[in-house]
Amino acid sequence: YNNSRKSNQGYYEYKLKKTLEGHSEKVVSLIQLESGYIATGSYDSSIRIWDIDNGQCISYFYELGNVLCLLEFETNKILAGTSENNIGLWDLNNTQQDSIFNFTQHQLWVNCLVKCDEQHFASASNDANIIIWNYRNRKLASILQGHTDCILTLIKLNNGLLCSGSADLTIKIWDWKKQCSLIELKSHEKWVKCLYQLKDGTLLSGSDDKTIKVWKNNNCVKTLEGHIHSVRALCQINDNYFASGSFDNTIRIWDINNEKE
Repeated sequence: YNNSRKSNQGYYEYKLKKTLEGHSEKVVSLIQLESGYIATGSYDSSIRIWDIDNGQCISYFYELGNVLCLLEFETNKILAGTSENNIGLWDLNNTQQDSIFNFTQHQLWVNCLVKCDEQHFASASNDANIIIWNYRNRKLASILQGHTDCILTLIKLNNGLLCSGSADLTIKIWDWKKQCSLIELKSHEKWVKCLYQLKDGTLLSGSDDKTIKVWKNNNCVKTLEGHIHSVRALCQINDNYFASGSFDNTIRIWDINNEKE
């Protein structure tokens, strides 16, 4: 809140503090590191590490292809999924411009990375597969199959299960340890582009059909309409509100209790 103030309505009004410049193409991934720095991935093939206090890029690394997703599995170790079907492991303490390992099994773009536990992570791809990797021994642990088209979003649920959304219009919930799909949710009419679970366990899904679906106990209990283009991002703000971001250039704030805008 260093650069914000409360408005008369009680909301915080934020002002731009810094603009971080350095990427030459679209920035499609951003995570905060345990160190407090942030890491970004871009279509310019670079991973950049930023000190947000001074607004400077303190280091950068180059992958082959677009950098589509990032995950810090352990302190100063970053996984990067790319359009070259590869997942590179980068040591941020290493000044060499080479990844220390490459996880290679996917046949198409790697769109999502999720930490499963202290030993495993999951990757989801346009090849319609979710791969569970053993990070410690650098080996493939299992492949979760069931989707019939690109997997575009993947999250870990509060209960430890995985949840994926796909261009096949379905959402699947997986027990990655038992290597099986438990539930398939169908309601969207176009590609499922984003997923988010609220603190109370409610699942939200956003789609190219311009809607947000609200799922409780594996049932779609409400369809939220308002966006005029694809819904691409979802995030809980506090106990009362969540936000949705869309290709219609708007961010909409929704009341969780009434599920109204």
